[in-house]
Amino acid sequence: MRRMSLIVVGVIGCSANDPVYVQCPTTATTQPECIANLEAGMDDGTGTDTVVAKAKSRLLLPITLEKADDMAARMALAAQLGVDVPYVKLGDIEVEVEWTVKNLEDMEGEAKVELNGATELFEYDPDMIVLSDDDEAPPTPPLTGNTPIHIPAGATVSGTIREDEVKEASIDIEQVTRANVNPFKATLTINKNDKEIIPYTLPDPTMPDVPPMPDLNAVHIPRAYREHGARGPRVRADAAHGARVRRSRA
Repeated sequence: MRRMSLIVVGVIGCSANDPVYVQCPTTATTQPECIANLEAGMDDGTGTDTVVAKAKSRLLLPITLEKADDMAARMALAAQLGVDVPYVKLGDIEVEVEWTVKNLEDMEGEAKVELNGATELFEYDPDMIVLSDDDEAPPTPPLTGNTPIHIPAGATVSGTIREDEVKEASIDIEQVTRANVNPFKATLTINKNDKEIIPYTLPDPTMPDVPPMPDLNAVHIPRAYREHGARGPRVRADAAHGARVRRSRA
C-alpha cells in the first residue's frame, strides 16, 4: 500500500463574477469532519497491521437559512409540480473543488480523488451502499472522480473537479436517492440535458436477476424543479481558501 497525502481545497462565491475560496474552519469543533490535509496508506495504529486505504473529509457549504417567502414560493412550486422541491436547487450555486495529492513513498503509485455529497434530505456515501453480495463485484462508485491517477515516487499532482462535473454529480445523487436509479447507471451516463428524472422500482432481493424497471405509478421529477426560480439561496462566504462556490445569478 502506498502512502498518499491529500490536500483538499474548497470555494464559496457570492456572485458569478466574485468567487470566494474557502477551506475547513480553523476551529475543529465547528466542523470536526472537515480535514484539509489527509493521509492514506498508513497503519491505523491498532496493532493489527490494518492499513487506512481511504482518507475522507467533509466541507459544509455555509448557505443562509430559508426565509418565509422563499419557503412559500418553494411550496407553491411543489404543489404545482407534484414533487418535493428543495430549497437549494440545481443552478443556484456553482461548485468547483481543487485538490493536490503527494506520493509519500519512494515508489510510484496510484490514487483516486473522489467527490460525494449530500442534499437537504439525503447523503450519498458509496461505502455505505452494498449493491451485491458477490465479493468480486465492483464497489459502489463515487459520484465523480473514479479515475486512477498515476503519481511518480515523491511527486505531487494537482487537479480540479470542475463545475460541470459537480453539476452532473448533483443530478446523479438525485437519481440515486429519489428515483432508485442504480449508481452505476447514474454516474456512467450524462444526464444534465435530461428534461426529467424517471423513478425506478426498488430492486427485489428475492429476484436478483430481474433489473429494476421504470415505476409506472411514480410522478416523474421534472427539470423545472431543478432550475433556480426567481430567487435562489443566499450564499454566505465566511472562510478564506478552499473549494470554490459561486452563485449563478444575483
